[in-house]
Amino acid sequence: MKNLITDIEGILVGCAEDNSFSTGVTVLSGPRPFTAAIDVRGGGAGTRETEILKLESSIGRVDAIVLSGGSAFGLDASSEVQKLLLEEGKGYKVKDHSIPLVSSAVIFDLIKKKNYWKNNLSIWRVLANQAYKNLSENFLLGSYGAGYGANTATVKGGQGSASSEVELSNGKKIKVGSLVINNAVGNPLLNDGPNFLSGYLEVNNELGGQTLTKEKYDGKIRAKRISNNFEQLNTVIGIVATNAPLNRIQLKRMSIMCHGSISRSIHPSHTPMDGDTIFAISTSDKSTNITEEINKLDFTIISTMASDTFSRACNRAIFEAKNIGGKPSWKDLFNN
Repeated sequence: MKNLITDIEGILVGCAEDNSFSTGVTVLSGPRPFTAAIDVRGGGAGTRETEILKLESSIGRVDAIVLSGGSAFGLDASSEVQKLLLEEGKGYKVKDHSIPLVSSAVIFDLIKKKNYWKNNLSIWRVLANQAYKNLSENFLLGSYGAGYGANTATVKGGQGSASSEVELSNGKKIKVGSLVINNAVGNPLLNDGPNFLSGYLEVNNELGGQTLTKEKYDGKIRAKRISNNFEQLNTVIGIVATNAPLNRIQLKRMSIMCHGSISRSIHPSHTPMDGDTIFAISTSDKSTNITEEINKLDFTIISTMASDTFSRACNRAIFEAKNIGGKPSWKDLFNN
């Protein structure tokens, strides 16, 4: 396994960046649509086409999910992905029409630029085109995709991913994985670092081999933008995925559990300035069946491991990030 969300068959990820605007776009899609749910815990979320993922909706499926920089401007990236999906004949069938369903969430990474359009196309739409065409089982972490311009309170943010294999009570093995854009208001480190708050979850030296520490929390809140400046919003957005045949109710619960991953990896979290949003998807073609096929014990195991991958992805986003000329990266500060 590559320790990426694309270890789950049927998931592809593509990324693109624009260094002149310090922003980027990440697209997740695949050959088939995904059963999906969503949970939002931040006080300043920026999303599009998420009503269809609520349990009271009749739809509960997506053809792609877009994670983008650009704040509300970045939501335009979904329109380009929708266009490209339609050209491939993908989408939700309504009579003679195919309607690609693309849900999205954005982070705030805007810099002082006056013109976000080129030839009447927003830069995020241009990046979405590139990201979709870059869809692959392999993609880069850190300062790539929607994580390019991301920052946290203390260090450079970024794009992270992690995966695990889980054995169920019947002996069958399934996979879980996460994709995260870490642009949190809070601090991912224990005090001033170098240890990550949830670094104890590290697998196979994915954080360079974190050493256990006896250091205690010093009581200081390290958070950027604790002010009344509404224009400076930040967030952790991401996707948690599995190939287990989870129904929409179970996917909703899994996304809720994964918000705990943010809480144990970022301090503080879910603030009024955050837009914390987590999509949960299943690649199984049986997952639309409302009949519970995974028992509660196995579901708890799946969601717990999925939550762990989400925390690990939060950390890998920081660990793999590179300094792009602003806030120092973790490796700038601690990779001696």
